Amino acid sequence: MAYNNITVSTKDFVTTVTLNRPPMNSVNIGIREELDQLVTEIEKNKDTRVVIITGSGEKAFCAGMDVSDIANIDKGPNGIDVYNRIERSTKPFIAAINGHALGGGCELAMACHFRYMTDNPKAAIGCPELNLGIIPGWGGVQRMPKIIGKSKALDFIFFSKKVNGAEALALGLVDKVCPAADLMKEATDYAIAISKRPPLAVSAVLEGIAIGLEKGMDAGLASDKKWIEKLKTSADAVEGMTAFFEKRQPNFKGE
Repeated sequence: MAYNNITVSTKDFVTTVTLNRPPMNSVNIGIREELDQLVTEIEKNKDTRVVIITGSGEKAFCAGMDVSDIANIDKGPNGIDVYNRIERSTKPFIAAINGHALGGGCELAMACHFRYMTDNPKAAIGCPELNLGIIPGWGGVQRMPKIIGKSKALDFIFFSKKVNGAEALALGLVDKVCPAADLMKEATDYAIAISKRPPLAVSAVLEGIAIGLEKGMDAGLASDKKWIEKLKTSADAVEGMTAFFEKRQPNFKGE
């Protein structure tokens, strides 16, 4: 698929996706459609083991829904469904938050499995929707308490708080804060490290955690049991055991 609202590049099993609607990279129907298609493509692409999502320019990662595109809000893939697909993907997603991540942009970051943020004190992350009399409608109400806890999430959402990277790190809303010039390198280095782990086992862990958190431990354990049977006869398991006995680093192929 040709992309017009995002750019996509892959190197060393890491696919970098850049929201390309500067300066604010707001989410229109085009971004929703293209992110939805992207997830479909990477799920079956063995050249992608990890995905980084960032924004073009320095001002914003994503400033949320594009209000000028409100006529299309009920057309195309729903933001909830797109973000759910990212959270439930069998490939890890890392949000490299290079600037403002507000509203739907914050919700996109929270749908990713890891969040790295710039240390630029002017860059803010938050869900200010209640200022408009609405709620964070693309999953923020559900994801934020899982990430930072119930009472902190209530306070954060009720009062439409926006914080910088250091404050977001203290809250647990992001995992790491990096100098702006180093953000993509830090995120890419981490992505490459994950890409060297056994891809099938990584997918198993992602699926098991997602199901367990959403449906409870019994459902999560059922997923784990299914994957155990699949993984024990995989080529990666053979490679892992062989490398262990040969005292070398394994070369996993996702098979």
